[in-house]
Amino acid sequence: MSALLLIQLHDKWRKGIGGAPAGVAGQSDGSAHAGLDLNLITFMVSTFSGSSFIATTFQDAVWTGCQFTGCSFRQCDMRRITISGCTFVNCTFADTQLSASKLSGCSFRQCELTDLNLDAGRWSQVNLLDCTGERLNATDLQGQQVDFTGSQFQDMRLTNARIN
Repeated sequence: MSALLLIQLHDKWRKGIGGAPAGVAGQSDGSAHAGLDLNLITFMVSTFSGSSFIATTFQDAVWTGCQFTGCSFRQCDMRRITISGCTFVNCTFADTQLSASKLSGCSFRQCELTDLNLDAGRWSQVNLLDCTGERLNATDLQGQQVDFTGSQFQDMRLTNARIN
């Protein structure tokens, strides 16, 4: 079953109009998605190339071992998402809620991060390499082994953050 179909079925299930809870495993996707409810969805060892997610919710989702290249996440609600072992290359995150997120063993390379809320996040072994962005806000962000090499952020507001 294709990633697109699994994603659509999960959205229908969440909205109570049929479908079924989905786990996207070993699939690939390059589709445009908007206004979906993907809370609780699982992405495992999947490849996303050129995918876009606009006004989509991923609350309490779990992503493991995925590759995202040239993807866009705009106006997404990713509260309490758990992302481990994933790589993001040349991706855009804009006007997105990532509070209480858990990131471990993740790499962001040449990504653009704008207007993000990172409150109460827990990060471990996260690389933000050659990334740019502005208006990143975080209260109580905790990070261990976080690498910002080559990244440039403007208007980054960290309150009570403990990184490295």
